[in-house]
Amino acid sequence: MRKRVYRFFLDYEEEEAWVNDMAEQGWHLKGTILGYFVFEKGEPGQYIYRNELVNGKSQDYYNFLESMNIECVSKFGVWAYYRKKKSEGPFELFSDSSSKIKYLKSMNRLFISVTFLNLFIGFINLYIGLGESTEKFLNTGVSLINFVVAMIMCIPILKVVKRKKGLQRELHIFEG
Repeated sequence: MRKRVYRFFLDYEEEEAWVNDMAEQGWHLKGTILGYFVFEKGEPGQYIYRNELVNGKSQDYYNFLESMNIECVSKFGVWAYYRKKKSEGPFELFSDSSSKIKYLKSMNRLFISVTFLNLFIGFINLYIGLGESTEKFLNTGVSLINFVVAMIMCIPILKVVKRKKGLQRELHIFEG
């Protein structure tokens, strides 16, 4: 039995927690594309899931994960979902705070790039829309959409900054 769910997240950790909650209920992730999740009914609590920004990861990385019995369930664009049997123990993709901080920095670079791209395109469309263009309404409307997307992107950026600062604080405390 399959279950298809449309759900959009601005927080990757919240998304991961939701997928793990679904797994606890016996719904195992089979694939995901931009907020569209496909689950298959199975044994409750069988897997632990993790998601990751995989921009620039090599085949060696995936081979390493496979050697650790970590299965890549779904990869779309720069995001991937992995799972490991819960019976094999805890499953984390990052072994320490330093590697997690580095990961969060790369994630924020992507979010900030998308934000600036939307702002840039939004200003271009606004300029065209306010000019003598025959598509004034269309260009102005698209620019508003770009500005809204840029504002929405600020939410994950701020969440990642907060997480990174928390990890840096913890790291500083441990290093003393």
